[in-house]
Parts: sequence; C-alpha cells; structure tokens
Amino acid sequence: MRKLLFTIVSVWLFMVWCAEGAIPQREKYDPLFVIDLGQELPSYEELQAFYREKHTLYDRKYQWHWAIGNVFDAAFRATINEYGHAEKRIKAENEQSLLDALELLPKEYYQYIGPYLHTVPGISDKILNLPGIKETKNQFPTRLAPQVADIPDIEYLSPYLYFLLMPEAWPGNEPSEVPLPKTKPVKQVRNHELYELIKNIVPADDFYPDAIQKKGLDPSDLRSLQITATSPLTSGDIRAFVRTLPKLNELQGNIEAMAKIYGAGSLLDYWENEQGKSLPVSSFKDLVAPCSRLLQKMRVADEERYLKLIVAKDGFTPEGWAYTCDKTIRAYRLATLSASTAQSLKAYALGAYNQEIREMLGDKKAQMQFVTMQAALRMHESPRHDVLEVYKNRELLRESFDKAGYSIIAAPIAVSN
Repeated sequence: MRKLLFTIVSVWLFMVWCAEGAIPQREKYDPLFVIDLGQELPSYEELQAFYREKHTLYDRKYQWHWAIGNVFDAAFRATINEYGHAEKRIKAENEQSLLDALELLPKEYYQYIGPYLHTVPGISDKILNLPGIKETKNQFPTRLAPQVADIPDIEYLSPYLYFLLMPEAWPGNEPSEVPLPKTKPVKQVRNHELYELIKNIVPADDFYPDAIQKKGLDPSDLRSLQITATSPLTSGDIRAFVRTLPKLNELQGNIEAMAKIYGAGSLLDYWENEQGKSLPVSSFKDLVAPCSRLLQKMRVADEERYLKLIVAKDGFTPEGWAYTCDKTIRAYRLATLSASTAQSLKAYALGAYNQEIREMLGDKKAQMQFVTMQAALRMHESPRHDVLEVYKNRELLRESFDKAGYSIIAAPIAVSN
C-alpha cells in the first residue's frame, strides 16, 4: 500500500512540474523527442544509396567477400568473426523469393525449369536440392507440346528454352492435368439447430452494453476501442500486449531481418540529423519510446510484416501496439521507481543542477548533459491512470520483462531502480 501511495504521489508531482513549466528547456527539446508514426519515411534502399555516397560513416569496410581490403580494423574483424560463428549459411540474394515462386508452381512444371537452374552459376544449393528440382539435373522434359514433339534433335535444345516445350505454353492445348469442375458446389443449408445450440451456450445478453454492470465486470479489463498516443491504458490492453512478447522476441533469431532493422536504425538517425530532427544522442529516442521507434525502423527496413502478423492475433494494429507498449513501459518504470531515483529526477525537473553543470562542463558539453536529463525525465512520464493500471498487473509485467531480457526485439525496456 505504501508503494502504491508513493507511486500516486510521484505521478502527481510530475504532472505539477510539467504544468508549471518547471522543467528547464523542455520546450526546446520537445520537437526532437517526437516520433510521428504517420510520417512518411524514405525506404532502406534510398537511404542506403544516399549515405553510401555522402557519408564515410556508412562504411561496410568491404565491397565483396573476395575484396575485403588490406587495412587492419580490429573492431571490424571481431564483428565478422562473431557473425561467421553465429550463422552457418548466408542466404543468397533473392533466394527466398525464388523459393516462394517455385512453391506456387505445380510440380509437373519443374522439369522445364530445373535443368536451366542447374546451369546458372552461383545459384543457392538450397534451391538446387529442392525435391523435384534436384532430380531434373541434365534431364530432358518428358511432357512435350504436340507442336514441337516431331522436331528432329529437339533434345539438344538449350535448357534456357525448355519452357517452350510445355503444352500449356502453346495456344489451343487444353490442360489435361487439372480437370475443370463439371457442376457447381452444393450450397450449404443453414443449420438452425446449430445456431440455437450456440445461443444457449453463449447467450446474446452477455454482449449487450449493460452486460458489464449486470455481471459486475471491471471496465478496465476491457480493451480500448481506439488506441492513440494519449488514450488511457486498460488492464485488457496491458495483458494483450504481454501476450505478444514471446513471439516478438523470437524474431531476434532471424539474423537477416535483425541486421536490416539495425541498419535501418543507423540510416534513420543520419536522415533525421539531415532534417534537423535528431537528438545529440540518437538512442535517447529508443529509451523514451522504444516501441514507436522500433516500428519506424521496421518500416524503413520493410520488415513491418513480421510485427503485423504477431500483434494482429491480439487485436492490435502496429501503431496501436507501439502506443500501448510505450505507455506500459513508461508507467511500469514510474510504478517501480525507487525513492532515491525519484529525488534525482525531481532535482533535474526543478533545475537544481543547471548552474553547476554549466560551470563545470561549459556551455557546449552542458547541452549534452541537459538533453540526457530531459530523456531521463521523459522516460518516467506517465499519467496517474496508466500507472494505476500497470500497478494492478505489475507481477505479470515483471515476469514477462524478465523472460524477455528487458528488451523487445532488441529495443530497450530500461527499468530504473
């Protein structure tokens, strides 16, 4: 009870400080901490091409695996060494898209494609060893179109042109392998007994607007109909968010996707710096709003589809999930704040150290310290309602964050103590 009382008082104090404008230089930094999920961002390829030409910061250290260069770089060597031990096989370019295309084709068409694939230099062994493709090496197709069946020495045709041997490649040839349906499917008859049984098991009265009051349910257990950056959290939203964490963190095993997300983060930082919207330390945005920032990185990297598939199962849009995640994390930080950390944050907010910092560090270095203090304050800003909802679910959140290693797809949760 004492912990809950302290939490409520802490939240109230933060709201008072913000309302009175006590936090020094807050307005100056407000635009730099904004993460607009409706903003149109450049693509990964556009940023990659631009910064490869413009910045030496974006330096891959090599162009091809046979031209690494002759300048020793200890950090680069360690990175390559570690990656080499972590990943046994690096996917060839366009490997997955080719595998997907082959998956959609009927197996009887492999005999026209497989022999050619076996002649392409550098093609992935995973494709060449695919069942149905592997057996076609140096094999001539057995299904021939009538239009070409009588051509002399047709077996010497280049594998590149084997697609011309398909009966389906010529007009007038009826496909024999896939018979057309003779009759329309039978229309299903409505089963009235089944619907009556469902009504008895799940009465419609349970879903009327006043059902909550009748059953004595807690409104906070319901989900939010429309989630925004400022909409209040509910326990239902928090529990749904927690259910997404195990599947989300499995994505860290996808080395290719994670590398692209990390790269997109660096490119996004450079791009925002060009726009005059970057912080002196770009990672502060990841600390204040880790999930909104992660969503931006995934959009730039064109990896948002992973997030959509996972969070949709619990009724979230990517934006709704990001807002819920950020609000939950900030409220959890505040709900678990120690007295000493709260006192330090209060001193930051009141500007107690400002003059001392300027005298010790000088104006230029002092600005770096001030933005660090601003980030620390914003990491713990949360309305009282959200903190109370998180407090109800604090044990569930603690266990979930522990299992996740206090990160969400490598985005830091960073809980203070």
